[in-house]
Amino acid sequence: MRNLAEKEEIRQAILRNRLDISPVEWQNSTEAITREIISHAWFREATDIYCYVDCRKETGTRQLMEEAWRLGKAVWVPKVDGKEMDFFEIHSFEELTRGCYGILEPVEGKAADGKDGLVIMPGVAFDVRRGRIGYGKGYYDRYLRKHPGLHTIAAAFDLQIVEEVPQEEEDVRPQLIITETRNI
Repeated sequence: MRNLAEKEEIRQAILRNRLDISPVEWQNSTEAITREIISHAWFREATDIYCYVDCRKETGTRQLMEEAWRLGKAVWVPKVDGKEMDFFEIHSFEELTRGCYGILEPVEGKAADGKDGLVIMPGVAFDVRRGRIGYGKGYYDRYLRKHPGLHTIAAAFDLQIVEEVPQEEEDVRPQLIITETRNI
């Protein structure tokens, strides 16, 4: 129980700090992170990009998705159904509507097979060992355990990197974390 309480404490502190980011700082940091991700070999080589739709001052993903479309890649975004999450292809932002937790989700479609591609992961807090604290529901952990062939990059602001995040056995670490100043 100590790990859960500690995770929640870290989660709340980082969420408060993230909300304090100015619009200019958010934009500049998002652009720096986006440039780094789209220049990475995993992004360049992937035909399928699995990407969260940002909300509540998460690192922005709109430019990532636009670049993927420009390059002819398939863009898949998450949709939550109960305790499960799947990714569905979209071809424009107009195909999204407010869904679970007020997050933009695809209206309908066919779920991705999850065999190959790059997942751009959200998260609240990370550490230098790539430990991750999400929003507490385990959607990405469950999805990535079922689809181990996917590459994973977490997009995060420097302020989301902490000394250490408590980890549980079922937590899935991203292979790479990209912030506005470094790759972990």
